[in-house]
Amino acid sequence: METVPRIVKIGCALGFIGGIICMIGLALFFEVEDSALANMGAYMLIAVMFFALAGGFAKGGQWSWNVLLLMTFLTIAAVGCSVIFEVLDVNVGIILVAVGALIVASLSMPSSKTWTNRMRF
Repeated sequence: METVPRIVKIGCALGFIGGIICMIGLALFFEVEDSALANMGAYMLIAVMFFALAGGFAKGGQWSWNVLLLMTFLTIAAVGCSVIFEVLDVNVGIILVAVGALIVASLSMPSSKTWTNRMRF
C-alpha cells in the first residue's frame, strides 16, 4: 500500500475547505427575493466544483493531473465571473480565489503530479 503524499492531502483538504466556505456563504448571504435562486445556484455550483476537486485528489479519483488542473482553473474562473456579475460577495470571492490558487500551488508540486497520474483506475 502506497502512502499518500502530504501535498495531495493538503490539496484535498483545500477542496473541502473551499466547498464548506461556499456553503457558509450561501447561509450568510441568503436573501429572500425574486433573484435569490440565481445567487443560491451560483454558491451551490461553486461548492460542488470545490468538492469535486477534493474528490479528484482521492486515490482512484476520476481525473488525471491535466484534467484536475483544468478543473481548478475552471473553478477559479467561475468564482471570478460570479464576483464580476455580483452574484457572489466580493469578500467570499477573494477567499475562494485564494483557496483555488493554493490548490494550483499544491498541484504544481512534482510529487502531486506523479501521484495523481499513477493512482487512477
